[in-house]
Amino acid sequence: MVTSDCPKQFRKRDVYLFHLQEALRCTTLPKLANLLALKIQRRLRRPRLIGMPAYYFLDPINICNLRCPLCPTGQGILARKQGRMPLSELKRIADEIAPYAYRVELYNWGEPLLHPDIFEMIRYLSSRRISVRLSSNLNHFTPDMAQSLIQSGLSQLVVSIDGATQASYSAYRRRGQLDVVLQNLELLLDARRRLGATRPFVIWRMLIGKHNEHEIEQVRQMACQSGVDSFTTGPLFVDTHNHEQVDQWLPTNPAYAAYDYSRNELENVWDCHELWESMVINWDGGVAPCCWLHNAEFDFGDTGQATVREIWNSPRYISARRVIAKQPRESGDVPTICHRCRGHPDYLAY
Repeated sequence: MVTSDCPKQFRKRDVYLFHLQEALRCTTLPKLANLLALKIQRRLRRPRLIGMPAYYFLDPINICNLRCPLCPTGQGILARKQGRMPLSELKRIADEIAPYAYRVELYNWGEPLLHPDIFEMIRYLSSRRISVRLSSNLNHFTPDMAQSLIQSGLSQLVVSIDGATQASYSAYRRRGQLDVVLQNLELLLDARRRLGATRPFVIWRMLIGKHNEHEIEQVRQMACQSGVDSFTTGPLFVDTHNHEQVDQWLPTNPAYAAYDYSRNELENVWDCHELWESMVINWDGGVAPCCWLHNAEFDFGDTGQATVREIWNSPRYISARRVIAKQPRESGDVPTICHRCRGHPDYLAY
């Protein structure tokens, strides 16, 4: 039974303060100059960039213990060989990007805590003055893992908990156990208190669909009582060409959706800027233009065959930036997946 009493209230200023502290901790003059140059060039829509990406998705593993029905990993349709990034490869990439990187999202298409070297990966990235964020379903966790995670230097942990009951939670987090996740979350927060740590900053995230939109306030109260640092909601993305997915999963309240319900055809309203500021590197070294894509066919390069700097201004990146910026094509342009999505990708449709 969730009551209205809550030991703390979630304040936006706490989140802003956390991000400010992390930015200050990670900032050097070369990093700051690089980031400002990227933002200016993004505003100018330059196709060839001076500088390097400031933000990264590094996917350590694309294997998961759950079977979420809107995830290509959960559906078993992942169009990339499954595997784990070797620790040595992670360190090599980290050494190259450390002079420029502010943040690494150490996850994408899998459950990062399934990687046996995940704590050493976090520790190494953090030692290079990079803020590291993890997103986990927290179904696979132990007291030893809780202590290792606190001591690894992780900056932020997003825990995905989408329901107030097992029925609503497992409607999407299939194979997941709500009571196990809540126990594991308590383990983590207890370990943080015991060790006198303030990091990682823990966010409870609830993805909202038709199956759970009636439970938002109840879940918010659960999050508040748990002792996490922040609570946030997010939209579910579907293949808009799949009417069964649309009918089953999109919330009835358009305020919780990532789509404009007033249009004749649903279109993702997200505005792409990844090509100017961030890079996605998969476990096998394949570089994708954004975190939406899981098919190796659409990769822009391979960090095992070229440096991040070489890939960042490769013909594919330059051509993709030009089409997203709605600039005329030039003779050296090559076709990319960005020429199809034009900044509004269709989830699971490629």
